[in-house]
Amino acid sequence: MSKIAIYTRCSCGKKIIQGSKCECRKDRYKRYDKEIRYNQDNIKYTEFYNSHGWDKLSQYVKIKYNGLCLMCLLDNDEITACDLVHHIIPIRSDFSKRLDAKELIPLCHACHNSIDHINYTEEVKNKLRALLTEYQKKYI
Repeated sequence: MSKIAIYTRCSCGKKIIQGSKCECRKDRYKRYDKEIRYNQDNIKYTEFYNSHGWDKLSQYVKIKYNGLCLMCLLDNDEITACDLVHHIIPIRSDFSKRLDAKELIPLCHACHNSIDHINYTEEVKNKLRALLTEYQKKYI
């Protein structure tokens, strides 16, 4: 029996085998790393997010909240796995709070992307803190 490959289209239009990465994507990541991630303004934050301390703390937060996205669970009554841990107080605003577990919330990509990071208000921060408090009252 012969194997049949399943193809998909990259955003650049090139036909690629499903599950593989297009060359243009690799080039985009290289360019992003050079121009954004490792530029002079962001190197401090990139080093932090690649640190052993952040890795351990973010894993701790995910485990503490059973690997669930708290916005999905408490706002939408949906059970969704968390993909990342979000800083309620952005590390660019207060780098000293980067390892404060009380200011971290597990979220899925969809919920994280729904947060307006440009107009990140106190109201949004308070809503996220309220989700942490609500979870602790209900489940801990």
